[in-house]
Amino acid sequence: MPFKRPLRSYTCDDGSLSPSDRPSSSRRIHSSSPRNIEEEKPLLIYILPAKIHPEAMSELIMLVEDYKIERVTMGHQGRGVISELNLQLTGDAEKANIVVTAIRMRQRLERHIDSSIAKTKAIVTPSWLRDSLTSGQPLPYRNYAAVHDLEDETLRHCPDAGQDTSSSSSLRSRSQEKENSWRTEPDEPIEVTEVELLSHKARYSCLRPSPLVCPNQSLVEEINIIRRSRHLEGEERSMLSYSRAISVIKAYPRIITQRDLHDLHELPFLGEKLYSMIQEFVKTGRIAEAQTILADSRFQSLSAFDTIYGIGPHTARRLYDLGLRTLEELEQYYEVIPGVSDEETISLLEESTNTEAAVEKTIKIGLALRHDLSHTISRPEVEEINRTVMQELSHIQKGCKSVIAGGYRRGKLQSNDVDIVITHADWKLGSQKVKGLCKKLVQRLHEQGLVTHVMHISGFHEHNALRTHHWDSLEKALTVFAWPHNSSWPRVHRRVDLIFAAPEVFWTAVVGASMGRQGGLAFQKQSSRRIDKGPIAAYIVGLQSQQVIK
Repeated sequence: MPFKRPLRSYTCDDGSLSPSDRPSSSRRIHSSSPRNIEEEKPLLIYILPAKIHPEAMSELIMLVEDYKIERVTMGHQGRGVISELNLQLTGDAEKANIVVTAIRMRQRLERHIDSSIAKTKAIVTPSWLRDSLTSGQPLPYRNYAAVHDLEDETLRHCPDAGQDTSSSSSLRSRSQEKENSWRTEPDEPIEVTEVELLSHKARYSCLRPSPLVCPNQSLVEEINIIRRSRHLEGEERSMLSYSRAISVIKAYPRIITQRDLHDLHELPFLGEKLYSMIQEFVKTGRIAEAQTILADSRFQSLSAFDTIYGIGPHTARRLYDLGLRTLEELEQYYEVIPGVSDEETISLLEESTNTEAAVEKTIKIGLALRHDLSHTISRPEVEEINRTVMQELSHIQKGCKSVIAGGYRRGKLQSNDVDIVITHADWKLGSQKVKGLCKKLVQRLHEQGLVTHVMHISGFHEHNALRTHHWDSLEKALTVFAWPHNSSWPRVHRRVDLIFAAPEVFWTAVVGASMGRQGGLAFQKQSSRRIDKGPIAAYIVGLQSQQVIK
């Protein structure tokens, strides 16, 4: 959303921000004594835009400028008393006395302001600016320090102000409410990682850039054929090696040519075999092993079976060993009529979905609806499905928030399915409020004719370090969704996965549900190693999203 007034209208030659001519406000400014305001040295304020909503940023700037114009006008007209608070906006953090920011972590602040500069400034929240302008004096910083690690430095730069009074406490409370209104909610876009801070040479994939389409996309697709073959054959260690290599190549900032080959030795996870494959691709535009695999009839059959909802590599190999080779033969084996599915699955809400009978039901549904489920879903339809699901959920529980994960979150224009991660906005009681909602929501969606089949459903589990293949603190339902016949959207069956998470693990769940098949497992494993000593490790272990869903 654009600013109400362009920032450049404040920019001066010295980097400070000065006001444009505006009519004065009728607000009265109070102080204990008048003074010559033109001779005063103002407090220079730098407002750091990062993590501040554009409307909030515009509001803060105009508050300062309106206040200053009114102060100057009153001084020249000789009316009333003049506030002791004299502020001047600046566009240069180094020149500022005070930095106003919504950032709370020192490491993130230092992405925008050098640490040597930050240590010499008072680093305060937007609430300090609002409350000081309201009170007409610079309030003590103690209750407004933005970054805990820099609190001592902030207090050392505190102006000579009176003690915090009940009045200023009340102001702070009201201002804090205002500030909270701009905090990121789960359904709002969050701050995008600054790509320049990521290195393509980093060992951990979670620290490397990973564009949706990379400069070496053709090479990635060629290596992915080999990775996929290893996955289908159950060679997980080899598959993981190729996944790591793919994530490294995706991060490489330019097309790999002959002159770049010597640089590849500096990159992680590219052994001699991968290096020779890349050399071959640079020279011929193909990798012989990948082309051989692509032409192999076994690979073609296993790949076709693996596309069916409910069939993974193990089941695909079992079916192949039974002599089945095509999807048509699979339909005959399971006695399925294409496009017709009369399998009753709503009973799975009360039964186990891990029984052999339940798994067979899922495969039959996946086969019967495979033509519908193979159609991709546009971003507008994904968003409308999310809106519809959340509208139905609001009838059961108010205050829930959601984020669309999966390929949609990775930026894909067309998705294969819809992944919706849901939590409650109540941080303290949210974990209790979302407990059991998954089944209730699926039941309601089924009653409304929106969910036609339930493929899998599971409830919350207490964390168990010995179990690494469930999502701790998550409930999930894998469903088939279809619009009503009177909808403007075509009645095509869609895969919709509903994931409920407690507030404290919500964003971890979003990461887990957003990982793609190519590099998702490698990303998850390296993320675990990266933070395996932190408190979040217990939750990361459970976020093997694509593996669990499959």
